[in-house]
Amino acid sequence: MGLIVGSSIALTIFLVRAAVNQDLRRADQAVILDDLVGYAAIYAHTGLRGVQDVFSAGQHADSNGLRIMDQAGHILYEQMSEAMRDYPWPIVAPTDLHKRGDTQQSAIAFDTAPYHLSLGAIRLHDGNTLWFGLSSVEAERYLSNIQNHLWLAGIMAALVAMLPVLWYSYDVIHPIKAFTASAKRLHLPEGEVRLIAPTAIPELKTLASVINAGLDQILSLTRELQSTNDQLAHELRTPLARIRGNLEALHNHTDSPLAEDAAARSLEEIDRAAQLVQSILTIRAGDHGALRLHRQATPVSDLLEKLVDLFTPAAEDRGLKLSVVPGLDLMLNVDRELLTQAVANLLDNALAYTPKGGGIIVHWHGEGTGAVICVDDTGPGVHPEEMHMIWERYNRGSAAISRHPGIGLGLSLVRAIATAHSGMVGVNNRELGGASFWIRLPQGV
Repeated sequence: MGLIVGSSIALTIFLVRAAVNQDLRRADQAVILDDLVGYAAIYAHTGLRGVQDVFSAGQHADSNGLRIMDQAGHILYEQMSEAMRDYPWPIVAPTDLHKRGDTQQSAIAFDTAPYHLSLGAIRLHDGNTLWFGLSSVEAERYLSNIQNHLWLAGIMAALVAMLPVLWYSYDVIHPIKAFTASAKRLHLPEGEVRLIAPTAIPELKTLASVINAGLDQILSLTRELQSTNDQLAHELRTPLARIRGNLEALHNHTDSPLAEDAAARSLEEIDRAAQLVQSILTIRAGDHGALRLHRQATPVSDLLEKLVDLFTPAAEDRGLKLSVVPGLDLMLNVDRELLTQAVANLLDNALAYTPKGGGIIVHWHGEGTGAVICVDDTGPGVHPEEMHMIWERYNRGSAAISRHPGIGLGLSLVRAIATAHSGMVGVNNRELGGASFWIRLPQGV
């Protein structure tokens, strides 16, 4: 906008200067014609002496010049400044001055002179020629003065024109940038990011308030849904336990092979449902800091090596290479069962998303008095915008295609267990491809 305003003002000044310059030249031509006629009349009444007196009294020696020549080209009278003598004045009368009162005008430019010279010639009554020259020095001074005033007016106009631009930038552009920055954070898992418009115009503030109201309603509904799911899981745990007990009794006391097989399959489904319910309750307890831990001194190397041995057959069936990199002999005071479940979930994900022929590496290292456990894979990695979202309940990344069933509880369970241990979780994309999921745990007390 500033470039447009500046260019417009500069173009306006250029056009005005050109128009004024053209008008000044026309004015000079009119002045020359009037002076030619005037001096011819004086010459006709008082002769050469009268012309000399009148011209000297005019006090225009710097910008005007006068020359009277006879028919043979001899100069009868001449008065002009030294600067005007540098211009090549004609030495003969123009050929088209045939009778008394005929006039002709021309312009002379000289490379070494800063101004141009406008000349006029008139045929006198006795056949002589009167030349009158008008230098553009006064016109150039006048034009320069006008140009300076035009630039001053242009600068003032530019400052005035830029005021709405600055207002637009402060009250519209900056709030929109704040909107964009806050909108990019709307996907964050806490769900409490809102559009910010402290200095926006009323219309943008209204837009922000409407969108924020919608986000508040969505957050309220989401929390209500999560609370309902938690309550439902809590209520289902007892009925599932009773159904399982009845199925066990049926399985143990039936003589029918078909009934025994059906009872066994039903027990497996009940166990899956019970595990799902338990996962939801564990996540809820971990998020609210109410998960009870049964801490015990646990060697990290022993826990991870046993898990790798447990998952190795499944990895080989999928054509994957699962290995563990020996690390420091670290001892953590953690809930061994829950930590095993957390790392097992990471291994399940790695097996599901690593293509055939890939590799999975489990390693750990010390950090302060605690440890960081990592599970690296050679899968598709995680989209940068999903690195926070995938840890939330019922959220799955874009890599979770239909051939990988699930409802999005695995990673949220890992986070809940780490949070219960006062730890953290995260994921990084590896430079050579794949992802590295990690659990950071303190020493524990």
